[in-house]
Amino acid sequence: MSSVVNIAKTEEQSAAEKSQKRALMWVGISIVVGLLIWLLPTPVDLGTRGHAFLALLAVIVLLWTSEAIPIGVTSILAGCGLIVFKIQPSARAWEPFANRTVIFVFFIIMLGVMLGQTSLPNRIMGFILKLGGTNVMRLSFTLCMGATFMAAWTHDATITIILIYAMMPMFLKMGLTADKSNSFTKHFMFMIPLGSACGGGATFLGSGRSPASAELLGKITGYHIGFMEYALYQFVPSMLLGLATWLAVWIIYPPKIKQLPAELAIEKTSPMTSHEKILSFILGITFILWFMTDLTKIHVSAIGGLFIVVCMIFKVVDWKRCLDEYPWNPIMVFGAGFSLGVAMLETGAGKWIASQIFPIFVNSPWPVVAAGASWLSAIITSFMANAAATALLVPVIVPMANLAGTPVVPIAMAVPLATTFVLLVIGCPPTLIAYGFGYFTQWEAFKVLVFRSFLGIIMLSLIMALWYPFVGMPGNINNMKTPAKLTPTGYELVVKP
Repeated sequence: MSSVVNIAKTEEQSAAEKSQKRALMWVGISIVVGLLIWLLPTPVDLGTRGHAFLALLAVIVLLWTSEAIPIGVTSILAGCGLIVFKIQPSARAWEPFANRTVIFVFFIIMLGVMLGQTSLPNRIMGFILKLGGTNVMRLSFTLCMGATFMAAWTHDATITIILIYAMMPMFLKMGLTADKSNSFTKHFMFMIPLGSACGGGATFLGSGRSPASAELLGKITGYHIGFMEYALYQFVPSMLLGLATWLAVWIIYPPKIKQLPAELAIEKTSPMTSHEKILSFILGITFILWFMTDLTKIHVSAIGGLFIVVCMIFKVVDWKRCLDEYPWNPIMVFGAGFSLGVAMLETGAGKWIASQIFPIFVNSPWPVVAAGASWLSAIITSFMANAAATALLVPVIVPMANLAGTPVVPIAMAVPLATTFVLLVIGCPPTLIAYGFGYFTQWEAFKVLVFRSFLGIIMLSLIMALWYPFVGMPGNINNMKTPAKLTPTGYELVVKP
């Protein structure tokens, strides 16, 4: 018996040594890549700070994706690196960790942790099973399109956390914990956040990138897009991108389980406790207030914070347990992503990257230019929050499109839709939230995200070419000064009688 134990200990030690060697190897590779980028001649239009930022960014991305050290620790390194290498002052490096969007995501994750202490996820899952049934393909499709639709009218991060916590009871009943993750769990853990992310670009309520794109377009051209007009242009494309997402995830990670156990669908839950009724009421009011933020002008982060405060006043959940169960790594990564995004903007690195890529698509039909803008959006948003990426890209690509004689409105509207096509999990809150549950690695995510981006951008370009002219999106050129009608491949000047 002792020999068996010794063999087991030896195997564990060997695995630990291999893991340590792999971690040190990736740390070394990351440093070498960063140094090589730093040793390259600095482009004239980039500057020393921007050059140093790109070298540091390469190190951080490699460490994040290889997970050579905990991703939360790499996030700390990102802030330290910005300061040590004189890329950002200390205040500008650390302040984004407390950005209001980061705080909102912190509250959203806490909301999910609190729901996990109740039977509400079980009840939500029961309702989903009634809609989707026990056929896994039907359930998957229902969840994906439902996530896309619901995220359009609330927030993509909110829907992600609620649906993932709704899935957790099913996973646990099937014995599928994070360390026993398989094709079934990976499929749903990718599909829910990515479907939700598609809905984030459908309306002003879905995510910060949507109103940001319309606001920036208005500042640049003087053409202001309101709530209903934006939804007219973007809702249908967003739902079809949800369909593309479902196809992409199904192709890369098709679940081997085709039919759920029947007992999952027929199990009855006990009546709600008084605490659960109070929590449900508070959550309902919170959703209403989130929906009304355009009228109240109260930021979603304040409403999310008040949800937690009111829940604690009525003691509907155990606060100590919330702190113990909170996944801290994702929120640290999100804070670092915002910090890197600010640095990319302020050092000029983001504008430099855009100026290197976007001119390739000049003199092409506007759907091709929109596809180029979409790929640029996917690359940039992979290293920062999608709202920050939108704020960076719209002021860059709209003037470039205008100089190329391309209608600017469809190009600007492509950005909030395309910033859902992240290539790394740090690119948007839904994927980062899902990653925090530990059911998939960053490499597994990368395979899905890259394929989804290819499929999604092809579909997005076709959708825009057909939908935007159909609903009467203006094709004006010359910074919206010259009236024109948008066509599937270009524009037709409007001749005044």
